[in-house]
This record gives sequence, structure tokens and C-alpha cells, in this order.
Amino acid sequence: MSRENREFVEALFAGAGAMEKQALLAALPGLISQICDPDVEWVEDPNRADGRVHRGHAGVHASFEHWLEGFEEYSFEVEQVEDCGDEVLVVAREQARGSASGAAISARNYAVLTIRDGKLLRYREFYDERAAREAAGLPS
Repeated sequence: MSRENREFVEALFAGAGAMEKQALLAALPGLISQICDPDVEWVEDPNRADGRVHRGHAGVHASFEHWLEGFEEYSFEVEQVEDCGDEVLVVAREQARGSASGAAISARNYAVLTIRDGKLLRYREFYDERAAREAAGLPS
């Protein structure tokens, strides 16, 4: 099953990563219902000042909207997808331009995803590679 999980995650990020910010916002409701389990748990990095845990499709949608509202432009590119048995570790580079400041932002972030029956059940976001690797059950 882990190969299927990795392929699912690769396809998910490839499709979303190719979208412009406004297209992504418009597509979110349909995408979330297609790819997320109804009981999905979306965990933002606990070190984020505004980090929260969101549940269900509406929670995932709210998290995305809140995150993207701070950026005039936003994109990301997956650098690595690693199969970790029940988990999949994703390393990605986010690039954005702040709405208010116009400042360019480029940062690497990490996500540990749990897939159940072909749907995203849990998404855990990390800014720290070591914490992400530990959450995925990998050596840091």
C-alpha cells in the first residue's frame, strides 16, 4: 500500500503546485472533497504563531484560505517524497510575495501525511526537518 500512498501524494502535490493562487482558491472545495477523508485532521506547525489544528473538509479549507490571504503570489515545488510505511514525508519549497509588504519569501517546509483508503486522513506541517523526520518515524 505504501507505493500507492506515495503515488497519491506525488499526484496531489503536482496538481496543486501547478495552480496559480486564485485558481487554487477556486478549486479548493472540490479538491478537498475529492482527496480528503471526511474526518481529516490538518495540523499546522505548532511553532507557527497562528498554528492550529483543523478538522474536516471545512477546517482544511479555512486553513488554506487563512494561509493564502497573506500572499499576493504563492507557489510551491516538491523537492522530495519519501515513503515511510504508514506515513509519507514531503519536503517542499514555498515561494511567495507578501500582500502587504511585497516582500519575496522562499522557505522549505515539511509535511507528514497519513493516507487511508486512498484519501488524506492526516496532514502534519513542520518547519523543522528533524521534527518532521521524527514524526514520520525516520532517523533525524
